[in-house]
Amino acid sequence: MDGLAGPKHSAYHVAAPRAARCPRPRSGWIVRGEGQNAAVKVFISSLISGFEPLRDAAAAAIASLGGVPTRVEDFPASPASPQTACLAGVRASDAVVLLMGERYGQVQSSGLSATHEEYREARDIRPVLVFIEQGPSPESRQVEFIREVQGWEQGHYTARFTDAADLRDRVTRALHEFTLASEAAPLNEAELVARARALMPSRHQSSQASLWVVVAPGPTRAVLRPAELEAQGLRRFLLAESLTGDDAVLAASSGTSEAIRGDALELHQGQPERLVRLDEGGCVLVAQPATGDDPQSPGLPSIIEDDVTAIIERVLRFTARVLDRVDPANRLTHVAPVVAVLGGGYLPWRTREEAQRDPSRASISMRGDRDTVVILTPPVRRRPTLVHDTHGLAVDFTVRLRREIRG
Repeated sequence: MDGLAGPKHSAYHVAAPRAARCPRPRSGWIVRGEGQNAAVKVFISSLISGFEPLRDAAAAAIASLGGVPTRVEDFPASPASPQTACLAGVRASDAVVLLMGERYGQVQSSGLSATHEEYREARDIRPVLVFIEQGPSPESRQVEFIREVQGWEQGHYTARFTDAADLRDRVTRALHEFTLASEAAPLNEAELVARARALMPSRHQSSQASLWVVVAPGPTRAVLRPAELEAQGLRRFLLAESLTGDDAVLAASSGTSEAIRGDALELHQGQPERLVRLDEGGCVLVAQPATGDDPQSPGLPSIIEDDVTAIIERVLRFTARVLDRVDPANRLTHVAPVVAVLGGGYLPWRTREEAQRDPSRASISMRGDRDTVVILTPPVRRRPTLVHDTHGLAVDFTVRLRREIRG
């Protein structure tokens, strides 16, 4: 097999608010990825009415570790609405502490409570530490909210508490463990995106248009030792998932070669070319034809938008399953997905309905370049988004590709 040499394949050259009523901090935290000492900002999300003692306890725990608790009641006067200010506070934080009790809270114009909105804002981009109050049965909407939070398997730290003193102890312990883990392997988002982009071929040498999906997980660390990469159990798993899994990305009817290239295990099929690559850091690369497998299909060869979305969605789910296998302890908490259409700049981009309506006629892009690589904003997401927002990510990537290819 002529596999990848490193990332190359034979066909490809491949404003902190004040912390009121909190004790003096004892020690500082380090903000991951910035390379300098700075206090970590932790947003406290919960109902306010009736939760004042609990919010004070959480704020005290955060401050005792040298962090800066961020709470809406501490925000300075602003012309922005409370909703806007709170969501901005979530985005400006380094982590979120979510306190959940029996009440759901007042429903906003979005159809969600303010706390639910804050959680939705945070879950894709920030670590969320969840603390659920033990006691009376939650309201029906709160039960649904708790189920949603707990449905993000391995996505959140979760603990139950009985009162304010118990909550303070649990928040302190959870934040301490979170800080130790973050400092041991800090997350550098720019490096993560660079790793993903570096796995894309630098020059496309095939006449076949290919769809490439790369997911680089972080914080950067080795999750597979060299001997583990060569283990038969891992090879059998990757081959089975690639060929016959629920989200298979290789063709079961085609011959498959496998090889170790550098720090990666590769599976390769030709005519049409398909590639699966897994490296010791957990990076997953999948390449597939961008125009389907049947060269005898009627009409002009085209990139079909509906198929692109389906392929990206399938690859993201496949990647999530691979990461669960190589990193069951969830040490890789974030992912940077990058998607590319290589060698497809000359092809029409159509929806399936457009292709069926007029198979033999389509507009062709006149772009000079032939390769299109896209990332999303923000480019780095929490790892559970691969499972819980698969379709949304796939649609967003498809739209970005369509804009670039159609021009």
